Parts: sequence; structure tokens; C-alpha cells
Amino acid sequence: GATRINQRTRSLAIRVMRLVALALIVASNASAQDAVPFIEDARKYVIETVKDKAKLTLNEKSLMNWTNPARQQERGAVYVWLLEGQPLAIGSLFSYEYSEKVYEKHEFHSLSTKPLRSTFDGTLAWTPKLAGIEWRPFNDSPPPGTTHTAWLLQMRQLARPFRAELVSPKEEKTELRLISRPLFEYSSPKNGIIDGAIFSFAVATDPEVLLLIEAFEENLNGTKRAGFRHAFARFHYWNVAVYEGDKKVWDAPLDETHATNAIGSSPNIGKTYNSYHPKR
Repeated sequence: GATRINQRTRSLAIRVMRLVALALIVASNASAQDAVPFIEDARKYVIETVKDKAKLTLNEKSLMNWTNPARQQERGAVYVWLLEGQPLAIGSLFSYEYSEKVYEKHEFHSLSTKPLRSTFDGTLAWTPKLAGIEWRPFNDSPPPGTTHTAWLLQMRQLARPFRAELVSPKEEKTELRLISRPLFEYSSPKNGIIDGAIFSFAVATDPEVLLLIEAFEENLNGTKRAGFRHAFARFHYWNVAVYEGDKKVWDAPLDETHATNAIGSSPNIGKTYNSYHPKR
């Protein structure tokens, strides 16, 4: 009767849970395997500050293993390079299909306010000469909370009013999706960063625009001040723009020189964003 039905229901539920768990394990292993060739290339990069020659440290766990089946079956992985806990460079290493061949491409954006120098397997790859990002204050933002959970909640709330779009060379617009879970969370007390997060606006899971938000503390003329600030960064050479409501608050123009760009090529080697084929 009812007892047998309940037992069968429980048995079925257990089998379903086991199948779901197995599927998650398989997906996780597949994702990890997909990232293998990318982490091998990421380890070949040496990135350092120009002035102090301080070497950045690769965070070996990819921030995201992404796919974009709508565009040439692209798949890749995103990595970040740190100095004293602060992300100063971010890169996406990916492959794509074209004319039945598979090609590799690397794209980087400086998150530093100072020049960087990067080599790939001994080849000079990228030397951004200007600040990669411009920090902007939030108007009327609340003071930072007292715990990581509170800071993350505040940063998510500060990110929500923004929306972003990607514009193709043919002027076709694609609304990007804000992914509520940050790509990366960090802190750097030595540099006055209480807490920070890198958010992304994406097509599928492919990040196209980055939004950095930091809770910071600074000392101005003996007076401590704390607050939130934000900065944007492109992750595509097409035109990208960010809006707050109907007001455009940031954009980066189309730069088609990156389409067929090779590693170390001038003038792109000195740009804050550089997308190139690592093999000539």
C-alpha cells in the first residue's frame, strides 16, 4: 500500500540524486580537462611591473572556463595575475574554429594604474604603457560593512544598475548578461583594499566587459576615509558600452587591428587591451 509507494518514491529519489551527482562530477572533470591546455600556456607568461620589476603571480585556478557556441565554437579560460593580493592583469586564453581549422588566441587587459611588461615563453608579448583602468567613485554609496559577506552583498547591489552591450562591426547590438557571481574576489590590505570583486558581462558564459568594484580605505591628511569605487575594462575588440539606466557611462571603441594581430606586433603591443595569436 502506501508504505510500498513511499519506499519506491524514496528509492527513485535516491537514484535520481546519484545520477545528478554523477553528472556534476563528469561535467566538473570535463571542465577541468578543457582548461588543461590553457593553464599550460598561462604558466608560460611572465608579467612584471616596469618601474619596480615586481613579478606578478599567476592564480592557477581559472576564474571561468567559458564557451561561446554562437561564435566560431569558441572555448577558453580566464586567469588573473596578482601582486600583493591585488589583480593587475587579466587574460583569456581561448581557441576557435575557422575554415575547419582550430586556432588559438590570447587576450589581456591591464588592471594596473602603472606600466607592465609581459613575455610568453620568452617572446615579448605585451607592454601596456598607460593605466589600464580608471577608478571612479560611487555617488551616495553606503559605507563599507564590517564582514566579507556584507561587502560582497554591497558590491552586488552596486553592480546591478549597470547594463552592457556588445556592438559588432556591422552595428549589430547584443545585450550582455551581468553574471551576479564575481569572477574573482580579493583583498589587499597593504594597498588599502578592504575587499574587491571582478564582475563580468557575458555572451553565454564568455565575458566581454569587466566591472571591478572595491571597498577601500585611505588616509587623507591624517583623516581615514572608506568607500566604494569602480572601474570598467573591455574584453573584446568590438565596440562595448556600459549604461546606467539610459545614460552611457563608459565605452571602448571598435579596434579591428586585433582581429589578425600577432604576438608582439606594433602598435597593439603597447595598448592596455591586447588580443593576439600567440603563434606567428
